[in-house]
Amino acid sequence: MQETRARLFDAALVEIGRSGLASADITAIANAAGVVRGTFYFHFPTKEHVLVELERNEEARIVAELEAAQIDTHDLVSVLSLLVRHVVASEQRLGPVVFREMLGLHFSANRPVEDEIAEHPLAEFVISAITTAREASRVPAGSDPAELGVIFLTGLFALLATGAHTSATADAVVGRYVTTIVKGMETR
Repeated sequence: MQETRARLFDAALVEIGRSGLASADITAIANAAGVVRGTFYFHFPTKEHVLVELERNEEARIVAELEAAQIDTHDLVSVLSLLVRHVVASEQRLGPVVFREMLGLHFSANRPVEDEIAEHPLAEFVISAITTAREASRVPAGSDPAELGVIFLTGLFALLATGAHTSATADAVVGRYVTTIVKGMETR
């Protein structure tokens, strides 16, 4: 059962990468996985569910990499800049189409689940980093790290979904984004 699910997951990512989410063909996915069309729906109610699962997997991978890096959590710009580099690097693993479709799902009415922050390891990581900065009085005591984390990630995902990180000035654009957002969070 898990083997079939894994085959469907992999086949769906190949099809989404080839055709985009809207044009991805469930029958082609099922055929590539060697199952009938209905089996796809047994494991994934929609194509969007595949991307939600992929996102969870990528987030867990990125957070594990960040935790293994043993970064200085007292420098919020450095922490968030490293996080951004890891998120951008995931495009290499996933391919540009799947990456943009996954990020774009955050802005889609077709997102299949009502998300809780606890279901997003990346959001929890960002919120924890902002909480650490708040405890060190670098972010105002009255600020809400969860709100600030959601604002940071929503803006980042929107920026990356537009492909701005692939331009000749990508490092500068993404770098300015991080420093601008952090400056807006910091105590004055």
